[in-house]
Amino acid sequence: MIGKIADHVVSELNTYFGLLASAQTDQVAAGSLFDLDGTPNAKVKDKLVFSLVNIEQDRTYHSLDVYKKNGRNDIEITKPELKVNLFFLLIANHGNYQEALKSISRAIAFFQHRHSFDIDPMLPTTSSGRKNHIVVEMISMSFEQQNHLWGMLGGKYMPSVMFKAGIADIRDERVEGEVAPVEEVVINRGQSQ
Repeated sequence: MIGKIADHVVSELNTYFGLLASAQTDQVAAGSLFDLDGTPNAKVKDKLVFSLVNIEQDRTYHSLDVYKKNGRNDIEITKPELKVNLFFLLIANHGNYQEALKSISRAIAFFQHRHSFDIDPMLPTTSSGRKNHIVVEMISMSFEQQNHLWGMLGGKYMPSVMFKAGIADIRDERVEGEVAPVEEVVINRGQSQ
């Protein structure tokens, strides 16, 4: 699900950037500034980089629902959905500083205009009745938080902005058991003496 969210948001950003700049190539890419060996990632050069930097469990909407109806009208026992918030950093990885600022401004304007997304309408509805819907909000970081984040990323500061995408539903779809649905309720009243 996390990959689908990243792909969807990057695709929407590329469409938006393409309309604004009449660009023929994608201007936004999901990835990291550096490859695993520490060398700069050439695939994200001169692009706005979508980089996932944190995942947190959202306990406010913790689901306890372990029963799910399947297509045969039986009830399946599964693990409850896990609600998570995704924190992503949009990094303007441009050699030209003015282009970097323009990319960040466009990204902020995009999320101001479009702050919610239906990720994949083909996926089944979640137990909460939602169709994999996320809401994106901008997160302001202090200078200290930015310093720690950029130290963790292993790079020098570049124009960037952090967003939180919440709430994504993640569920292990393995079925632990099946039970027949309740079709009749019988109340057995004891005889009074």
